[in-house]
Amino acid sequence: MRNTLATVMTVSVLCGTLAAAGAPVGSGKVYVGSEGESVAVIPLNDKSPKGDKQALIYVQGTDTDFDGKPLPAIVSEQGPRLNYITQYKGEDFYVVQVRESRGTKSYDLWVPNRRDGIRVSYDDKRTLALKADDVYSQYEKLKKDGTLTKLSAYNRPERESQQLQGFTEVVKSMNDACGTQVKATIDWKSVTDDIIKRYSIASFCGGPLESLRKLCEYKVGKKIIQAKVKTYACQFGSELKLDVKSGTVNFITQQDAPNQEEYATQFFEKNL
Repeated sequence: MRNTLATVMTVSVLCGTLAAAGAPVGSGKVYVGSEGESVAVIPLNDKSPKGDKQALIYVQGTDTDFDGKPLPAIVSEQGPRLNYITQYKGEDFYVVQVRESRGTKSYDLWVPNRRDGIRVSYDDKRTLALKADDVYSQYEKLKKDGTLTKLSAYNRPERESQQLQGFTEVVKSMNDACGTQVKATIDWKSVTDDIIKRYSIASFCGGPLESLRKLCEYKVGKKIIQAKVKTYACQFGSELKLDVKSGTVNFITQQDAPNQEEYATQFFEKNL
């Protein structure tokens, strides 16, 4: 079914919208999972400003942020690989992935806060019942009221909070092993948006803490650390550096520097 709508407006997919609000909606297909999850893939005839194919992805039954919201997506084709990419919290999110092996295609649905994809398969009955123009109307409504913009927008405070949770666990593990009450901080001003999006801050800032935890497995090491380590401060910089002054461990990490935990262990063995 093809339906040409009257209103035309040009907007960016990266802003959580489509290139043309009046784009004809193509015939969609519905895929379902084993636990009632479903995803409708509805193509749009108009391409993005960069010439990419576009689609609406309509997810239901996953109990996540994606449910009931038509998501604008770029269609990326790379040989036998087909990806439907939307924007979620300021980043590309591969919400549907299609793979082909030995002539057989597989479809996986990916949603927030789930480690694994959901294997889905084509459902003829639900496809026949799909009303693509109604989904498109829902998309326009959520675009206008700001719901899709909020869903796609990058949220720095939320990202810091999520990263801090992992770092706090590393600090607790070290304190439990060493019998200490070391207070640890991260200089968030040194962490660029690119770094916080791409890397685990807990892994980079936690390397020396993990080194200390392992040194506390030895009685001598534990005694020394209890006496000499009271606070810990981490920041990102242009080169790897570690020092201990007046009970404070100051660590400058660098995202491209290898073997950081080993570096910290060697430093502590020589300088504590």
